[in-house]
Amino acid sequence: MLLVPAYATDRDWVDAPLTEAPCEWAPGQGIHLYHFPLSLDSQKVRQGLEELGLQWQSHVILLPAQQQFAPRYARINSRCVVPTLVTDGRVTTDTVNILSHLASRFGAQNNGLIIPEDETAVVNDWIDSASSLFIEALTYGDVRGIKKPFPFGNNHESGQYHQDKVQLLSKLIEEYQDDDTLRPAYEKKRAVIEATRAAIVTPSQMDAIVETTRVAMGQLEAQLQQGPFGSGGWLASEAFSLADIQWGVVLYRLRWLGLQPVLWQSESRIAAYSDRLFARASFQRGVVRWSRVGRNVVLPMLRFKLLKAMGLNPDA
Repeated sequence: MLLVPAYATDRDWVDAPLTEAPCEWAPGQGIHLYHFPLSLDSQKVRQGLEELGLQWQSHVILLPAQQQFAPRYARINSRCVVPTLVTDGRVTTDTVNILSHLASRFGAQNNGLIIPEDETAVVNDWIDSASSLFIEALTYGDVRGIKKPFPFGNNHESGQYHQDKVQLLSKLIEEYQDDDTLRPAYEKKRAVIEATRAAIVTPSQMDAIVETTRVAMGQLEAQLQQGPFGSGGWLASEAFSLADIQWGVVLYRLRWLGLQPVLWQSESRIAAYSDRLFARASFQRGVVRWSRVGRNVVLPMLRFKLLKAMGLNPDA
């Protein structure tokens, strides 16, 4: 039974994270982020960039159009996921790794995301706790008694959204069977999506995923009561940390999905913590502003479809 993201269950399914890896396909100068407006992990990294006050260039990868599988992007990030950070032509992948890299490289000079050394272990524990939640299943699977809002409505519950990805990847595997970079990238990604789809369409697994998430929320509530938050600090440190970025975006997604009533109480410490996180300027810039579906998703998708109808390549 798959109760955590597929990436966390079998490391053979995913390439190791890259850190500052040279890439001929990546932009050569400046800080660039390949991301999707509503992607949970993209939201985390965008907030990290904003928290550090960094200037960065946006490259939107339209997940509904399956642009994450485009050969040019897969050569930059063989995981075929967003986000991908590029700094002066060097690629860094995996959300936790990207945020850790940003904090290490820019934190001291920008006076942000720096914590005392003796708090590192507990911060890392809470980072791992947030990143192990199966948010993709909660986003696309059926949660009993919950009607999800647009664009996370119940139209994905049959698993067809993920099955379409499997079919596309199968075609790409055949098309690039002689390419030693793209073929294994597509094969690994297909295995991840097949495992994820199996969890999403199995009611007993979805029930177990919800219960696992509810347990995690109970642990979060206890930490907020006993830890630094109770005396004016944050989740795992007196200072705002990467753990707060991880949990802030998770809580925002769960609330947006309408899952808050089944996961935490409206008068809880989690509710107070969420309000404080969501009001932070970096959260507003990196998460909330990019969550405007019409402007940041619907219009780009219409443009994508128009270019395709005109016989042009939207992925170029």
